[in-house]
Amino acid sequence: MTRAVVLLAFALAVAAGTAALGWWMVPVLAAVRVRVISRDRAPVASCMAGAALGWALLLGWAAWHGPVGLVARRVGGALDLPPWGFALLTLIFAALLAGTASRAAKPSLPR
Repeated sequence: MTRAVVLLAFALAVAAGTAALGWWMVPVLAAVRVRVISRDRAPVASCMAGAALGWALLLGWAAWHGPVGLVARRVGGALDLPPWGFALLTLIFAALLAGTASRAAKPSLPR
Protein backbone atom coordinates (compact mmCIF):
# COMPACT_ATOMS: atom_id res chain seq x y z
CA MET A 1 0.00 0.00 0.00
CA THR A 2 1.13 3.54 -0.57
CA ARG A 3 2.04 5.76 2.33
CA ALA A 4 -0.98 8.00 1.71
CA VAL A 5 -3.38 5.05 1.91
CA VAL A 6 -1.76 3.82 5.12
CA LEU A 7 -1.91 7.33 6.60
CA LEU A 8 -5.57 7.75 5.65
CA ALA A 9 -6.46 4.30 6.99
CA PHE A 10 -4.74 5.12 10.28
CA ALA A 11 -6.51 8.48 10.47
CA LEU A 12 -9.88 6.80 9.96
CA ALA A 13 -9.03 4.17 12.58
CA VAL A 14 -8.06 6.91 15.05
CA ALA A 15 -11.27 8.82 14.37
CA ALA A 16 -13.42 5.72 14.75
CA GLY A 17 -11.56 4.51 17.83
CA THR A 18 -11.79 7.90 19.51
CA ALA A 19 -15.48 8.24 18.71
CA ALA A 20 -16.23 4.75 19.98
CA LEU A 21 -13.95 4.35 23.00
CA GLY A 22 -12.32 7.69 23.80
CA TRP A 23 -9.04 9.56 23.48
CA TRP A 24 -6.94 6.79 24.99
CA MET A 25 -7.42 4.76 21.80
CA VAL A 26 -4.98 7.10 20.04
CA PRO A 27 -1.85 5.76 21.80
CA VAL A 28 -3.17 2.19 21.65
CA LEU A 29 -3.71 2.39 17.88
CA ALA A 30 -0.37 4.14 17.34
CA ALA A 31 1.50 1.44 19.25
CA VAL A 32 -0.28 -1.32 17.35
CA ARG A 33 0.38 0.39 14.02
CA VAL A 34 4.11 0.71 14.69
CA ARG A 35 4.39 -2.91 15.74
CA VAL A 36 2.32 -4.28 12.84
CA ILE A 37 3.47 -1.98 10.02
CA SER A 38 7.10 -1.39 10.88
CA ARG A 39 8.32 -1.01 7.27
CA ASP A 40 7.56 2.72 7.30
CA ARG A 41 10.67 4.90 7.12
CA ALA A 42 9.27 7.42 9.60
CA PRO A 43 6.67 5.59 11.71
CA VAL A 44 6.56 8.17 14.51
CA ALA A 45 5.95 11.10 12.16
CA SER A 46 3.32 9.23 10.16
CA CYS A 47 1.52 8.20 13.36
CA MET A 48 1.52 11.80 14.53
CA ALA A 49 0.19 13.05 11.20
CA GLY A 50 -2.45 10.32 11.06
CA ALA A 51 -3.67 11.03 14.59
CA ALA A 52 -3.91 14.76 13.92
CA LEU A 53 -5.77 14.06 10.67
CA GLY A 54 -8.14 11.68 12.44
CA TRP A 55 -8.97 14.26 15.08
CA ALA A 56 -9.32 16.92 12.39
CA LEU A 57 -11.95 14.68 10.82
CA LEU A 58 -13.72 14.46 14.18
CA LEU A 59 -13.56 18.24 14.61
CA GLY A 60 -14.96 18.69 11.12
CA TRP A 61 -17.78 16.28 11.89
CA ALA A 62 -18.54 18.13 15.12
CA ALA A 63 -18.48 21.47 13.31
CA TRP A 64 -20.92 20.12 10.75
CA HIS A 65 -23.36 18.89 13.41
CA GLY A 66 -22.98 21.18 16.39
CA PRO A 67 -21.99 24.58 17.76
CA VAL A 68 -18.25 23.96 17.66
CA GLY A 69 -17.57 27.66 17.10
CA LEU A 70 -19.26 28.55 20.37
CA VAL A 71 -17.39 25.82 22.23
CA ALA A 72 -14.08 26.89 20.70
CA ARG A 73 -14.66 30.52 21.71
CA ARG A 74 -15.64 29.64 25.28
CA VAL A 75 -12.97 27.03 25.97
CA GLY A 76 -10.37 29.02 24.07
CA GLY A 77 -11.29 32.05 26.14
CA ALA A 78 -10.92 30.06 29.36
CA LEU A 79 -7.44 29.02 28.23
CA ASP A 80 -6.65 32.54 26.99
CA LEU A 81 -6.44 31.29 23.40
CA PRO A 82 -8.20 32.37 20.23
CA PRO A 83 -10.84 29.91 18.94
CA TRP A 84 -8.47 28.53 16.30
CA GLY A 85 -5.83 28.07 19.02
CA PHE A 86 -8.05 25.67 20.89
CA ALA A 87 -8.60 23.63 17.70
CA LEU A 88 -4.85 23.62 17.03
CA LEU A 89 -4.14 22.57 20.61
CA THR A 90 -6.56 19.67 20.18
CA LEU A 91 -4.73 18.45 17.08
CA ILE A 92 -1.34 18.85 18.77
CA PHE A 93 -2.58 16.78 21.72
CA ALA A 94 -3.60 13.92 19.40
CA ALA A 95 -0.28 14.11 17.56
CA LEU A 96 1.72 14.02 20.80
CA LEU A 97 -0.29 11.09 22.13
CA ALA A 98 0.39 9.10 18.98
CA GLY A 99 4.00 10.19 18.75
CA THR A 100 4.96 9.18 22.27
CA ALA A 101 3.17 5.84 22.04
CA SER A 102 4.65 5.01 18.66
CA ARG A 103 8.12 5.99 19.82
CA ALA A 104 7.78 3.80 22.90
CA ALA A 105 6.48 0.83 20.89
CA LYS A 106 8.86 1.21 17.95
CA PRO A 107 10.98 -1.91 17.51
CA SER A 108 14.61 -1.18 18.22
CA LEU A 109 17.11 -1.71 15.45
CA PRO A 110 19.74 -4.38 15.99
CA ARG A 111 23.27 -3.02 16.40
